[in-house]
Amino acid sequence: NDRNDYFDNTFSGDAHVEVSDRWIAEGYTRWASLHEDRGEGLSEGLIGQVIPEPVEYDQGDVGGSLQYGTPGVGRLVVRAGYMDREYQNFQQFTRSRDRDETTLGSTFFYPVAPNTDVLIDYEYVDISYPTPFVDAPPLDSEENYLSVGAQWEITPNMTSTAKGGYVDKQFESSQRKDWDGIGWTLDLLMQPREQDTILVRGSRAPEETTLQGDFIKRESLEAAWTHDWNDRIFTELGTLIGRDTYEQSFDDREDDVYNVSFRVGYAFRRWANFYTGYSHDEKDSNAEDLSYTENVFNIGVDLSL
Repeated sequence: NDRNDYFDNTFSGDAHVEVSDRWIAEGYTRWASLHEDRGEGLSEGLIGQVIPEPVEYDQGDVGGSLQYGTPGVGRLVVRAGYMDREYQNFQQFTRSRDRDETTLGSTFFYPVAPNTDVLIDYEYVDISYPTPFVDAPPLDSEENYLSVGAQWEITPNMTSTAKGGYVDKQFESSQRKDWDGIGWTLDLLMQPREQDTILVRGSRAPEETTLQGDFIKRESLEAAWTHDWNDRIFTELGTLIGRDTYEQSFDDREDDVYNVSFRVGYAFRRWANFYTGYSHDEKDSNAEDLSYTENVFNIGVDLSL
């Protein structure tokens, strides 16, 4: 079906500069032209009847960090980032969801064992919608995260992090309801054998809403297992379970989401991977007409420089 066609592309650059033994600077910039599938995001529900094609948007990201200290003594990292998202089609429905985000944060790491640090982290996010919908209170807000946790190194290139703490989201408009609560993040990497890598990732945090409610309280846990059969052939098996709660939605909407995926890849060159795969997605929503089951078979290529 031509109405489902889309073309995504991403360009990115990263920099890593070790100024001295104690000072390390990093930076990144990314630009992407992306899409939301029909019936998802801004086109889910009844509005999808007048949005017959994928919703497209451009997103730019820029940011960096500065680290002072050494791993065996203690490190302080300060960081900043900026994101700008602009929807490109069906703007009579999507323009009010254009947004930009400014992020500032810092993390202090203190070693407690070989290759293991405890950490304390603070992050501030300012979220702005330049052209809000005139018939609804603006969604502009500020978020504050204060967390404690740990980070440990499995190999020089594999690091795991677990942290949890307090999250606060405050809206600019008094017609929106502020929220605070417990948030957590998990990025666990395991390598039981040289050819096997297991990633377990999870989080509980507020996300920007699409069409309903003030924001989405998202809780998710996912796992992925990658096995290298030889220097060229690899397989990936993944699963995800999650719940999206649309805070202050008129129908107290909750979505339970599930995913299972499998992929076989072939590393033709260092810069080119061919793959074929399958994914099964389910959404079980208490909102009318939003539950679905989807099965996707795909074939593709990953290119990099």
